[in-house]
Amino acid sequence: MNDLLSYLFQSGLNLALMHSLYWLFMRNDNLHRTGRFYLLFSVFSSLIIPLINFKITVSPSNNYFYLLEEIVIKPNNIAQSISGKYSLYQNVSIIYISTAAIFLIRFLFQLSKLGWMINKFGPEKKAGLSIIKTYRKNLAFSFFNYVFLGSNYTNQNQVDKIIAHEMIHFRQLHSIDLIILELLTIIQWFNPFVWMMKHSFRNLHEYLADEGVLTAGVNKSDYQKMLMYQTFGINYNVLTNSFNHSLIKRRFIMMSKIQKSKRLTFKAMFILPVSLTLMVLFSSSFTPKIIAQDSQKSDNTKGQKAIEEKSIQNEEVFTVVEKMPEYPGGDDARIKFMVENIKYPEQAKKNGIQGVVFVSYVVEKDGKISNIKTIRGIGGGCDEEAERVISLMPNWKPGIQRGQPVRVQFNLPVRFSLDKTNKPKENKDTLNIPK
Repeated sequence: MNDLLSYLFQSGLNLALMHSLYWLFMRNDNLHRTGRFYLLFSVFSSLIIPLINFKITVSPSNNYFYLLEEIVIKPNNIAQSISGKYSLYQNVSIIYISTAAIFLIRFLFQLSKLGWMINKFGPEKKAGLSIIKTYRKNLAFSFFNYVFLGSNYTNQNQVDKIIAHEMIHFRQLHSIDLIILELLTIIQWFNPFVWMMKHSFRNLHEYLADEGVLTAGVNKSDYQKMLMYQTFGINYNVLTNSFNHSLIKRRFIMMSKIQKSKRLTFKAMFILPVSLTLMVLFSSSFTPKIIAQDSQKSDNTKGQKAIEEKSIQNEEVFTVVEKMPEYPGGDDARIKFMVENIKYPEQAKKNGIQGVVFVSYVVEKDGKISNIKTIRGIGGGCDEEAERVISLMPNWKPGIQRGQPVRVQFNLPVRFSLDKTNKPKENKDTLNIPK
C-alpha cells in the first residue's frame, strides 16, 4: 500500500504541474483543440510516467542509510514498535480507499440515472442524434449521441441551435473526456487540481462547441442571445455536456477571438516538452550509492576465496531501489521476530545502561543478511545482542533495480529502555554515521 500512496503522490504532483502550466500560459488562448490535447496528454502522462522509474544515481560525500522503524526493548521482555497498532500509512489507506469507493458509487449512480432517463422517456432520432424530451425545465445536455431537452424548449429554431451545439460535443467525443475525468476523480479525489482540470475541460468543450456552431454558419448575434436566455439553466449531471454551462462572458470573449497567431502555436509547442521534462524529473529516483566495506580483513592465507569475498563486498550497494527488499511476512513479521528474540542483557540492566543501538546490515542479492555492523552502540552487551538477532533473521526477498536483484543496505535502530525506577546511563548522542 505504501507503493500505491507513493504513486498517487507522484501522479498528483505531475498533474498539478501540468495543469498549472496550462492555467498560466494557455487558458486564455483560442487554440482550443491544442488545449484539449494538452490536458488529455496531462492526464495520461501523469498516470503513466510515475510507473516508469527514471533512475539517476548520485555519489554523495556521506553514507546514507535507509532507516527502519525503531524497535523498543524493555527488561521485562515487553517489546514494541514505536508506532501504534495501525501505522499512519494504514490509516491513510483506509481513508483513501473508503472515499474512492464513495466516488465510484457516485459514478455508477450517475450512469444508471442516465440509463433510467433514456428508458423512461425514450429517444427520438434526429440528425444522427437520439433526442430525449423530459419534463424538467431549462434542461439541455448531451451524453454521447443522446441529447436531453427540457419541456420548455418548444421553439424549433432554438431547438435546432441546441442540437447543432450538442452535435459538436458528440462528434468530438467530449463525453469520453468527461468519463476519463470522472475515473481520475475516483483515483485522485484528494487532489484539488483534478477538480480544476474538470473545470478546464468543461470550458474547453463549450468553447469548441461554440466555435463549431459558428463555423457551421449560425449567426453569432442570435446564438449569443440564446445563450443569454439559457444562462439560468442547470447542470444536470457531471457526466454530461450541458448546454447551460457557466462562464457565458468568457464564452462570448472566446467567440470574438478569431485569429490564431503563430505566437500562440509556438507557445503551445514550447510548453508541452517543458512540462514533460519536469514531470520526468519529478518522477525520477535519485539513488545514492555506497560501497560496502569488508566486515573482515583479507590476508594472503585465504587465497582465491578471499579474493572472491572481497569482489562481492565491493559490489555496488544501494540504499533506495525501485522495489525495496521485503522481510518474509512483511514489516510486522520483522518487528515481531526482533522483539521476540532480543533479550535485554543482564550486564546492561545491572549497570542501568539504556539508549539506541544503530546497526547497519546489507540484504544480499539472494536475500541473505551480511555486513552486520554496529555504527553506534551503547555497550553493556546491547550492541552484540542486536547484532546476534539480526544475524538470525531468515532470508529476505531481495531488492530489485532495473529488473535485477541488487544489494541494499539498511540501518535499524533498536532502543533498549529501562523502567523509570532504574538509574539510567543513557547514551544521548545523536546518530553520527562515520564517513
